[in-house]
Amino acid sequence: MSALNTPLEIYKLLNKSNCRKCLLPSCLAFAAAVIQGQKKITDCPDLDDQTIQSIIGETVPRKNFEGEMADQLTGLKQEVEKIDLASVAEKLGAVANGDTVAINCLGRDFIIDSYGELNSVCHTNIWIHGPILSYVIHGQGKTICENWLPFKQLQGSADWSRFFSHRCEEDMRQLVDGHTELFFELMDLFGAKEITGGIDTDYSLLIHPLPKLPMVINYWLAEDDFASKLSIYFDSTAPDNLNIEFIYTITRGLVEMFRALIVKHNMTGKLF
Repeated sequence: MSALNTPLEIYKLLNKSNCRKCLLPSCLAFAAAVIQGQKKITDCPDLDDQTIQSIIGETVPRKNFEGEMADQLTGLKQEVEKIDLASVAEKLGAVANGDTVAINCLGRDFIIDSYGELNSVCHTNIWIHGPILSYVIHGQGKTICENWLPFKQLQGSADWSRFFSHRCEEDMRQLVDGHTELFFELMDLFGAKEITGGIDTDYSLLIHPLPKLPMVINYWLAEDDFASKLSIYFDSTAPDNLNIEFIYTITRGLVEMFRALIVKHNMTGKLF
């Protein structure tokens, strides 16, 4: 058998039941994790021994997304060193203080210094570090106009739309389905504001991952023969204020953050 290089090649070998025994939300997510080196093929309990033996050693793990982001951070930090942070703070909705700038993310201040290092009283990670640096470097500070669009309609989103639909909206929907009350309690802690008078949803919340990058999360509960639904909208100025790749990154970072918080605060200590 030739080397397995893509998630779809792994996915074809699975039973596609989305049983979650591997602790991931779907068989496709598991296949992607195998290729990225985050999971072993033997982590699927439903694969028979013959299939496992035929493909062990055939998979070719690729650097995962977090690894790619870590590589990008080096270049972003070097670009920040060339910027006068105080001169860009106002247009970004940030606050300058000497050679640092404070940027509010979900109600918490994150401090960027002149070397591109990130500090906060909150936990910091690569999902927020990269987008904040890109926001400082490339953000145009366009005024929010409240013209809400789905990710796929944002300028430049074509290459990222499929990933956004699967890794952001679908993964977040599954989290909300499994932990509806806890999820929205967590949203409230991060400054989410309820939107009323708009489209007919069960939940419609406005959050600010960055000062000039608002996000609307709409959620419909499952009803009768209709499955639940979740959609994420952005202001039409979003690509002017943050590179489209980092809009995807920061949204996926929210999913990862809520996943970790749910495991931590759920009484069972389990995701599903």
